[in-house]
This record gives sequence, structure tokens and C-alpha cells, in this order.
Amino acid sequence: MLDDLLSYDKELLIYLNNLGEIQYDVFWIYVTSFIYWVPLLLYIFYKIYKKLPKHQARYIIGYGLFILFFSLFLVEFIKMGIERLRPCNNPTVAPFLNIIIKPTNYSFFSGHATVSFALTTYLVLVMRKVFPFIRLLYIWPLLFIYSRLYFAVHYPSDILTGIIVGTLIGFAFHRICNARIVKLRIY
Repeated sequence: MLDDLLSYDKELLIYLNNLGEIQYDVFWIYVTSFIYWVPLLLYIFYKIYKKLPKHQARYIIGYGLFILFFSLFLVEFIKMGIERLRPCNNPTVAPFLNIIIKPTNYSFFSGHATVSFALTTYLVLVMRKVFPFIRLLYIWPLLFIYSRLYFAVHYPSDILTGIIVGTLIGFAFHRICNARIVKLRIY
């Protein structure tokens, strides 16, 4: 059964990766790079700081930054333990893929998916009553994770696991933040 799932995982990646077209490569290179998303996150942190009392805003932003580093550390720690080759580096899969970038570290599970879903889930849960538009922030991780399939640097199972782990981290830190700042009136 596990072999069937891994086979389906490879087939789905090959299908999704081959949907890409060369004229969109530059767009996806921007999408996949975290540095281009920093202005969006800074804008959201700025809006939080302006809208809420300063002590609450500092806690919320501080937890958000901690989530970034915590989830990234967790992913890298697990990647080193599992050592799953990225599809672009796997000789049984790579010949069927359009390879544009070729990271050398491991694949399981996606740091892009984990970090983006952890931070987005946390921010949506914390700020949904203050900023109803905050739910649109989920566009970021959706584009972010598709870029990883587009470049064939992750299998769909890497992405799905990252989404699940990231979402759980976001929920956990929302609960921690909520318990830490019991008097927060924004919930």
C-alpha cells in the first residue's frame, strides 16, 4: 500500500509539474522566494501595530516571528532525519520533470508549506475579527506551495504534510497567545 501511495505521489507531481510553461518561469521564481513576501508580512505586522494596543501588538507580532523560526527549525530538523531526496534530484523521477531550480537539501517535508501555513493560520485566527480581509492572506501559502510543485522540488505528500503541520503549529500558537494574553479583546 505504501508503494502505491509513493507511486501516486510521483505521478501526481509529474502531472502537476508538466502543467508549467516556460513563459511563467520568472513569475514562479518570484513567488517561490520568501524575500518577495516580506513586504506583505511587514505590512500586516504594521497594521496590527497600528490597530491594537502596543503591548498586545508586540505579543502578536513576537509570536508571529517566533512561529517563522520555530517552524523552519522543525522542518530542517526533520528533513535531516528522514533524508528524502527531492524529486529534482531523484534519478527515477527527474527525467520526467521540468527542472528549473535544483536545491541540494532534502525534501520531506516542505518548509515553504509549513512556515507559510503556520504563520497564516496564526494571523488569521488572531486577527480575523479585527481585519476581516485577513483570510485573503491564504493566497500567499497557496501560491507559495504550488511554486514548489512547479519547480519539482517537493512531492505532493511533502506539501500536504507541510500544510497539516503548519496549520497545527498555527492553531497551537494561537492557543498559546490566547492563554498568554487572556485580556485580549480582539477574539
